[in-house]
Amino acid sequence: MRPANSHENAASPFADEASANGLSASKLSARDLSLGYGDRSIVENLSVDLPAGKVTIIVGANACGKSTLLRGLARLLKPSSGAVHLDGTDIHKVPTRELARKLGILPQTPTAPDGISVADLVGRGRSPHQGWFRQWTPADDDAVAAALNVTGTAELANRSIDELSGGQRQRVWIAMALAQETDVLLLDEPTTYLDLAHQVEVLDVVSELNARRGITVAIVLHDLNLAARYADHLIAMKHGDIVAQGAPAEVLTAELVQEVFGLESVVVSDPVVGTPMVVPVGRRAALLADAAAQRLSISEPLEAKPSATEFSAVEEGVQA
Repeated sequence: MRPANSHENAASPFADEASANGLSASKLSARDLSLGYGDRSIVENLSVDLPAGKVTIIVGANACGKSTLLRGLARLLKPSSGAVHLDGTDIHKVPTRELARKLGILPQTPTAPDGISVADLVGRGRSPHQGWFRQWTPADDDAVAAALNVTGTAELANRSIDELSGGQRQRVWIAMALAQETDVLLLDEPTTYLDLAHQVEVLDVVSELNARRGITVAIVLHDLNLAARYADHLIAMKHGDIVAQGAPAEVLTAELVQEVFGLESVVVSDPVVGTPMVVPVGRRAALLADAAAQRLSISEPLEAKPSATEFSAVEEGVQA
């Protein structure tokens, strides 16, 4: 584990609400997990615990295994070895409908039936709660309405999903995942296609849901600064392995950013919440710094040039 840096991990104002309400949280963990596609291995012998009742955010460069790990944790990808446990039970031994009542997943590129309305798609999040002896109830209506409201998609309820923009569609998919009302929620890049305001809104919604209901959340995210702000537990991956994990203040350092992303940066304190904030250097900044240094080197000799009186005094001293 990397040593803590000077940043404080700012606590959510909702952080203790679930505990105060006596809500129990589910624990999702993996032991010696190996995952891949065909003959190509992506994750090998990885063990990880998602802290129960907390928001875990997984970061890393493209193709480092983040989404593969999430798919393995969600039972969308069968491991070649190892196991995933939900509250101590191997998820591959749990009936599908029962697992869907406990664990929800929003994959990176979900697909919807042609022509389906927003309300119907979000309503499909309630499918695991239906059965031969339990049909649609007012509780299902309430869950769908709440999911639409918190994602700002209520006004889209009667529109076809095909008519929506990429950002609107992504918010509808998130609403469907929220309507499922599971104890564990896994989100693979949920802010894709969203503008900055809606990225923050979606993460606020998930964070508040975690606080109110005590659900265990894991999110794959690319934005390091949003990850640092919203994560209780941060996992950094490289080449299918976990490089570092812990509180954002302990994990997110300039050294880690260089190691995982190959990017020179400066890590400062977020002026709003005090969490680590990554400021990339990049070639543009280096060019500007070089140009500034060059201007300084040109101006300094001019400013330091001795006056005629000073020059004469020096000359006389030399002659003496």
